[in-house]
Amino acid sequence: MVRSLLSGSIMRVSYVAYALLVGACGSSSSSDSTVTRTEYDDLARNVGSSTAASGGDVKAMADVVVMAGGTLPLGFTAGSGGEVSGSLLGIDYDFQLVCRTGDGATLPVCNTTADLADVSIAWGGTLALPNFTTTMDRKGQWSLSHLQEPSVKLAGNGTFSYDSSITNPTTAITSAYHFDYDAAYMSVFIDKASRIATAGEIQYDIQATKSVTGAAVRSFSVAADVHFNGDGTASLELDGTYDYTIDLTTGVVTSAN
Repeated sequence: MVRSLLSGSIMRVSYVAYALLVGACGSSSSSDSTVTRTEYDDLARNVGSSTAASGGDVKAMADVVVMAGGTLPLGFTAGSGGEVSGSLLGIDYDFQLVCRTGDGATLPVCNTTADLADVSIAWGGTLALPNFTTTMDRKGQWSLSHLQEPSVKLAGNGTFSYDSSITNPTTAITSAYHFDYDAAYMSVFIDKASRIATAGEIQYDIQATKSVTGAAVRSFSVAADVHFNGDGTASLELDGTYDYTIDLTTGVVTSAN
């Protein structure tokens, strides 16, 4: 049965809230690394937000494709040496681009003749979505190819962290999460016209710490695989067991089991 995670937990985020909840739990910690279904659903929401077009991977990937072609997306300005920075929807972005022609010649500035690009990425801030709010810090390295084609190929890696506080409306129990991600971007294709990822995969290794007032601090790890479907969605699989669908425009996650 398909069920939307929008009707689940109401999420509010702040590092302060996370620290207060951890403090309330004292120094107690749990050695039980078994992940509950509720925790998988909470993590799926975080991955959906991390992947979506509003402040997530899909938006940043589309933006760097535009930048590599010599155009600045709305809200961005160019600095010296290939630096491009900007702020949008509460997120601060900082990109460093080196563009090359198809035969490998480095261009003084990125323009419409570029076919290859190497990009250093960094962005962070607080993102608010209808079903999710989070504070993030992200860094990574991406390589672009086929910039002269309708779909651009992206590969690379990244690391990022999130601090989240989640209140379940049914139980009124508040959980604080800290997530650390290691990401591998594998042959992701971005359609220039729609600015949406249409193929490829992102693999996330996620370390999570969860605290609930009056309960022991728990730590666990989850493997997440995101596959882009080419229809504006992506399939998410957690630990090879739980399946979800991500709306790449909104970040809304729907469970398939």
